[in-house]
Amino acid sequence: MTNIILQHFDGNLRELDVLSVDNIKKYAEMVGAEYHLVRGKPFREHLTAPCQKVHMIDDEFDDYDQVLMLDIDMFAPIGMKENVFNLPGIGLYANTQQGLHRSLAGSFPKFASINTPYWGGAIYKLDKSSRKKLRGGLGENEGWMNHYNKPYRFEDEGIMHTLAFKTRYNPTHPYLEQKWCQCSFLPNPEKAGFIHIRTKVKPEGPKREKIDNYRSLVEKGIL
Repeated sequence: MTNIILQHFDGNLRELDVLSVDNIKKYAEMVGAEYHLVRGKPFREHLTAPCQKVHMIDDEFDDYDQVLMLDIDMFAPIGMKENVFNLPGIGLYANTQQGLHRSLAGSFPKFASINTPYWGGAIYKLDKSSRKKLRGGLGENEGWMNHYNKPYRFEDEGIMHTLAFKTRYNPTHPYLEQKWCQCSFLPNPEKAGFIHIRTKVKPEGPKREKIDNYRSLVEKGIL
C-alpha cells in the first residue's frame, strides 16, 4: 500500500501556490509517495475553502496507507531528506493550537473537549484506520459544522477536532514534532521538515507579502 500527499486549493493558483505544488511534488517523489492537488469544494460545498481539506478522510483515498494533507504555502527546504511518513504523529500542536484548543473546548463543550486532540490545519498525516474512524463521525445532523464555517473561525481544525470528539479518537501519538510545520519567521528554517510561509518577517513583526518571505528564503539558499 502506498502513501499520498495532498494539497487543496479552490480557485486559480497564485505564484506562491504554484511554487509550493512544485516543491511538494518533488518531496513526494523523493519519499516514494504519490501526489494529488484537490481542487474546488469536494467535502461540503457550503463550507469555506479551508474546510475542504477534510476531504482527505474520504474513502476516495482508501487505497493509500497514509495520507498527508499540506497547506499550499508549505515547502520542504533544500537538503531535507527525512521521510515524514516514517514518523509517529498526526499534526501540529504548538502554542497557537493549544490556545485555540482551549477556546474551542470552552465555547462548544457539546462537541469539543480539552481531552480530545486538536491539530493545526497546515499539516495532517493520517493512516487508513484513523481516517475510517474519523469519518464515522460524519453524516446524520452535521449542523455543528456551521459553527466553524467562517473565515479564521476554526474551520477544518474545528471539524477535525469534533470528528475526533464524536468518535472518541485518541491516538497514542497525536502530534508531530514542530519542525514539520515551522513558521518561516522562526529561527533556523534550514533545519525544518516543512517551512510554512507566513506574512511575518520576524516573530514580533513587521509583515509583508508571503511571496517576499519566500524569495528571501530562496536568496538565503534555504528553498
